Amino acid sequence: MRSFLIGVVIVFCVTLAVVIGNRMSTEAMAVVIGVVCGVAASIPVSLLILLATHAGRGSDQVASQGHASYPPVVVIQGGQPLQLGQGQAPYAPFLPAVTNPQGSGQQREFTIIGDDSQ
Repeated sequence: MRSFLIGVVIVFCVTLAVVIGNRMSTEAMAVVIGVVCGVAASIPVSLLILLATHAGRGSDQVASQGHASYPPVVVIQGGQPLQLGQGQAPYAPFLPAVTNPQGSGQQREFTIIGDDSQ
């Protein structure tokens, strides 16, 4: 009974594919065949990726179990706390103003390439 039911389903699917295939245009049929071939090509690649990630996962568990007896390491750096005056916010001090590299108080001059105003 079960094999008869499977045979009926297969015959139905083949008949449905033939009817739809006769009504579709050539371009639509090419798209459907491309999708089917793409899905069929992705199945082995997906299985290989699952196999590779599963194999890598087992070695990570062994490595993590070997180091499970060590306590976690916490590093706390010492230093002096920031001395704040009355009403000061705990922000970094302002950087000094950028001066002319030659040391003189003159303004720097810039030349804009492609500017016709000169």
